[in-house]
Amino acid sequence: MRIEFERPFVLLAAAVLFIFIWLVSRKFSKESLGKRFVVWMRIVLITLIILALSMPKLTISSDKVTTIYLVDMSESNRKNTEKMKDFIQKSIKLKKSNELQSVVVFGQDANIEFTPTKYPNFSEFGTAVDSTQTNIENAIKYAVNLFDDDSQKRLVILTDGKETAGEAKNEVELLKNKGIDVKVVLFKSEKEKDVQFSSLKIPQKVFENQAFSIFANINSTFSTKALLKIFRDNDLIFSQQVTLEKGENRFVIKDKLNREGVFRYQGTVEVFDDLEDSNNVSYAICQVRKPQKVLVVYEDVDDVKNVKSLLDSYSADYDAIKSYQANFGLENLLGYSFVILCNVSKEKLDDKFLSAVEKYVKDLGGGLLVIGGSNSYALGNYSNSVLEKMLPVKMEIKNKEKDKNIEVVLVLDHSGSMADTEETGIPKLEIAKSASAKMIEHLESSDKVGVIAFDHNYYWAYKFGRINKKEDVIESISSIEVGGGTAIIPPLNEAVKTLKMSKAKNKLIVLLTDGMGEPSGYEIPANEAKRNNIKITTIGVGKSVNVPILSWIASFTSGRFYLVSDPNELVDVFLKETKIIKGKYIKEKKFVPKVVETNAINSGFSSYPPLYGYIATTKKDLATSLLVSDEDEPILTVWLYGLGKVAAWCSDLSGQWSRDWILWDKFSQFWVRLLKWLEKGADDSSFDFNVKREKDLVVSLAGKFGADTIATLKCIYPNGKEKTIAMRRTAPDRFESKVDFMLGSYVFVVMLSSKDKSKVSTFFYSANYSDEFRLDIDKSRFEQFIYLSGARVIKNPSEVYEGRLKNIESKRDVSSLLIILCIVLFLLEVSIRRFGLYHQVEKYFLTIFLSFKKIAKPYLIKSVWDKVSSYKKKSTHIKESKKAEPASDNTLDIKKLRRF
Repeated sequence: MRIEFERPFVLLAAAVLFIFIWLVSRKFSKESLGKRFVVWMRIVLITLIILALSMPKLTISSDKVTTIYLVDMSESNRKNTEKMKDFIQKSIKLKKSNELQSVVVFGQDANIEFTPTKYPNFSEFGTAVDSTQTNIENAIKYAVNLFDDDSQKRLVILTDGKETAGEAKNEVELLKNKGIDVKVVLFKSEKEKDVQFSSLKIPQKVFENQAFSIFANINSTFSTKALLKIFRDNDLIFSQQVTLEKGENRFVIKDKLNREGVFRYQGTVEVFDDLEDSNNVSYAICQVRKPQKVLVVYEDVDDVKNVKSLLDSYSADYDAIKSYQANFGLENLLGYSFVILCNVSKEKLDDKFLSAVEKYVKDLGGGLLVIGGSNSYALGNYSNSVLEKMLPVKMEIKNKEKDKNIEVVLVLDHSGSMADTEETGIPKLEIAKSASAKMIEHLESSDKVGVIAFDHNYYWAYKFGRINKKEDVIESISSIEVGGGTAIIPPLNEAVKTLKMSKAKNKLIVLLTDGMGEPSGYEIPANEAKRNNIKITTIGVGKSVNVPILSWIASFTSGRFYLVSDPNELVDVFLKETKIIKGKYIKEKKFVPKVVETNAINSGFSSYPPLYGYIATTKKDLATSLLVSDEDEPILTVWLYGLGKVAAWCSDLSGQWSRDWILWDKFSQFWVRLLKWLEKGADDSSFDFNVKREKDLVVSLAGKFGADTIATLKCIYPNGKEKTIAMRRTAPDRFESKVDFMLGSYVFVVMLSSKDKSKVSTFFYSANYSDEFRLDIDKSRFEQFIYLSGARVIKNPSEVYEGRLKNIESKRDVSSLLIILCIVLFLLEVSIRRFGLYHQVEKYFLTIFLSFKKIAKPYLIKSVWDKVSSYKKKSTHIKESKKAEPASDNTLDIKKLRRF
């Protein structure tokens, strides 16, 4: 027993008290015994107040002991009931008389046989529990609440160690914090002869006429003969005598289904001398669908090669067509599961085809994936088109910084061949001038521009400088007339010479020609341009251009090369180049995509490889950003468009920006998930579906749901009966519902509805026999609990009481007791002063001392008696003095005394 103070700093006031005592003892040393007694009462009163304010607590060790027996009454351990009962009865007989004991039985839940008592009378287990599971974690929580805080605690767990629900190791910290001594009595539950149908595994989703395998896994504790049967929708499709070896046995049965639908499978194993037949059946379910087929539309074959590899990994048939071949309507799209546009410009696609794709996605539930590149999104003229309407991203972007100023020199071929009209009826030069004018219109007044016209000679149609009036530049371009031959190097040298004097960061030369120039010598202007950070973009118009030279110049100087067969496309090329050189849309830099939200596509990926560029867009309000750039601009964005799904990948898959992704070991896994999400009629995976088996089945949905979302669950039971249940919202991100349990395969149809949209998803679940009957339960989970908790495994009842229990100390607050004592002393002190009871106090003291005289030791009697005699003489003298004093003085003294 010891005393602790919660506010020990209050005791510092004791120093002031000691000074006060010293002063008082000097001042009142010659006063009467009664007066000094009152003074000392006040000192004691102040001392008690100081002690009460410091909140003293009396710590007392407890000798109370409580033992609780946790008894596993699950199905797997029921055969040990008599052994457990006998163990507890023998243990109770060995307990100490003052020890409390209790018995708790458990399975899935826990219940008490009798509360902790000194006189336990235990003969049989009479309390019922749900025996379909073994939940030791839940049982420990239940038992801990039965212990008194001021009791030494002992927990004895009698079990076979088969945890089928919960994990006991989660309660290790609780047991340690409570100071509970844990002992474990382990029983064997395995039967000598037991055959278990471990699992029946089949693909949950297969295609029509697709051969697939049914895997029947059977465990046996002995070698024997058995009859293996497989049923499909209660029809026997396989029956064969098999030989089972001790341990795991695996059998493979082939099957094929030629129609769409949901099929329930049941596997059974029949053994003559099997001691447990509850685990001889297993269930599975399978959905048959039509084969997936994908339409891929592309412009450049290099953009689509990696997409084809992904579709091979996805095991889907596909048609890959060039953009000009995509000129058909809705009837041709009906056979496809989804459509992929791989870096395709809107101008290359037929309007009829785009309208058909929108109806196919919105009304028929198809899917659309747009893969980026320099011909896509804003650079592919998706703005204000049906493509932008369908996509989860907008082409307009919010500039986070001011547009970059650029300096550009247009080098335009006006040789005689530029007068050709070809099939358009309009001279190529006129189209080129119109396209150049469009570029000028999109430049800013702070930009610098120059225009060089060349044939066999060259001249400045507009002298290089800041754009003061765009009309002047456009008028200068309009004045260019058709000339003679073609000499490219001199005007190119002039453009490089002009721009290399500039200190601007963004310098560009746009070279447009329709013919063949000098056969060599281009290295000189190209090298000079590269040294001065000048990009040269080349545009070849027609069929007689020097493609190798023009493409080399562009590639060598980090520009772009365009081969334009139709002069009418020049306007789009110039507008696209303007967007690129302004730096708004193409973001070329190394970055690692960041995760914003997760769903079935990107969940489970902890890291991603870097990308080296993308096309800038802006996410629409209702869309979901799965991955974004380091500037928080969309990389992978998805949403539902009508009944269908649309995904936008704003980088490429050709390898220019995605080279590290293509080499990523999880590249196929990531993209196959995205392709599965896009499937026509595929389940919506924007939430997690889970079934937990308790007494009933607990079906839950977890995800991001709107405040007005309503969830409805349609359950098709194994016996074919249907029931529709309104799911209960248990949290902002969770819906739950209970479903009656029965063995077999369930079909769950989840309907989520809100004012904006609705979703329907289908899930399958097979409920097999309880894990209590399994031979392959992992006992290492309970072994971990024994190790982590420091529990001791025992065999004999006498061992229950071995070992030292943790000492339990209870703290009792005595401040209230001190306050009561203060009140009593205060009232006593006031009474003595108020009624002048000093003489009575002295009398009581004399009586106490006389009593002490009779019992005191001889050598103390004389000294004590001398003191008492002196007090007695002094008291007599005071009385005689008071009698001689006038009455008025006596009254005055009493008032003074009372005042004191």
